Amino acid sequence: MKIKALLFSAVLFAYSQVEANHLNKGTDINFNNQLEILDNDPETIINAYIKAVGGKGNISKIKNSIVVMEAEFQGAGITIKGISDQENSRLLQETLVMGNVAQKTVLVNGKGKISAMGQEQELTEDMVNMLKAQTYVFPENHYVELGYAVELHGTEEIDGETAHKLVITTANGIKTSEYYSVKSGLKLRTSSEATGDVSYSDYQEVEGVLIPMILSIKNPMLPVALEAKVVSIKFNQELSDDDFK
Repeated sequence: MKIKALLFSAVLFAYSQVEANHLNKGTDINFNNQLEILDNDPETIINAYIKAVGGKGNISKIKNSIVVMEAEFQGAGITIKGISDQENSRLLQETLVMGNVAQKTVLVNGKGKISAMGQEQELTEDMVNMLKAQTYVFPENHYVELGYAVELHGTEEIDGETAHKLVITTANGIKTSEYYSVKSGLKLRTSSEATGDVSYSDYQEVEGVLIPMILSIKNPMLPVALEAKVVSIKFNQELSDDDFK
């Protein structure tokens, strides 16, 4: 039961995007984003976030990404690999426990499947539509075209920092709360009933954009927070059909 819960959570944070709270002191990117937010003005918050992570110019150069993360739970080593190919709307997310593939999700040509515990299942249309957002390296820049509704729900304190709370609603009614720092513009946390809380920290600059090197998950199914560290990230790689099998 514990292993199943662990795998489920590992898959969930593989779905999460790479944004964060703390800035790497070595970066020279400036984050003076103290903005006056009007009531019900989520667009300004999203634009501040895009600016904070590097700007639309740098983001637009990224066509795909390959991210590898590592974590440990009760002595078991976990590796998460994610490939997001926004040019061709393809996605791969793979979880390995102690070197063995425990879960794999693939999205290609508008169809998806997930395999886990030796079983394979086709994804429903709703699940496919949800995963389409993950084909983008920075999906926040595509919320409008994805048909998401974005609402501002005031501010909250997140790890001692004031944050704007945005509620994101997909076309099929699934809601996710996102918290963006009032001071820096960066996303501090993502929360939902399905995933629990995913926090982002230890940003480091990669090819002109900031990427968090640590993701922390708090989930009712886990006795302690699960921490995943990015060990490799590459942009704009040559991808083939074999990468999505």
